[in-house]
Amino acid sequence: MRTIRKRNKPVQEETYVVVNRDGQAFIGLLGGYPAYSDDWSQAKPLFIDNTEMLLRDRGTELINTKEL
Repeated sequence: MRTIRKRNKPVQEETYVVVNRDGQAFIGLLGGYPAYSDDWSQAKPLFIDNTEMLLRDRGTELINTKEL
């Protein structure tokens, strides 16, 4: 009988886009403050661990990049 070995492939973490209450996507920090844009092609995908500070603002939410 042969044994089949499975290789452990690294699992990619899911990334998210942060959206504010106006429907604008997070594009980065400008002058230390979050910047949002209506142009979703500029959206910066973030790992879930990096979204904590942005989610403290009221009305912000996460959208999985797979759903875009």
